[in-house]
Amino acid sequence: AVVSTQSTGEKTDMLREGHPIHAVPYSKFKPDSWEFTDGARIEAAFRKYFQRAHYSQKEESHEIIVCHANVIRYLICRASQNPPEGWLRMSLANGSITEIGIDPNGKVFISGIGDKGHMPADMVTFT
Repeated sequence: AVVSTQSTGEKTDMLREGHPIHAVPYSKFKPDSWEFTDGARIEAAFRKYFQRAHYSQKEESHEIIVCHANVIRYLICRASQNPPEGWLRMSLANGSITEIGIDPNGKVFISGIGDKGHMPADMVTFT
């Protein structure tokens, strides 16, 4: 789901859990679906939601994207211009918060990955 400052929320299949791309180094992670279908869908989500603001935009805008950690890890790799095949090199807790910013000039910054400080320690889980 996507919640922005300009809308009340949008449900989209683009952010559904999936296997974005073959992981390097090799992983035994073998989902039912394959990266040729999931990868294109998740890449389309990246291209839709991660872009610099239009030059005429005067105020900040914010998007809240709620999705599975597989998708978030892939989006982190793509936004930071790291090889997307490294998406399984990160571990994110369920319900954690990742913050990625894009300046109007296109500069990308990541100010937090997988923050789970808002949850009691006994409630933190990983899948």
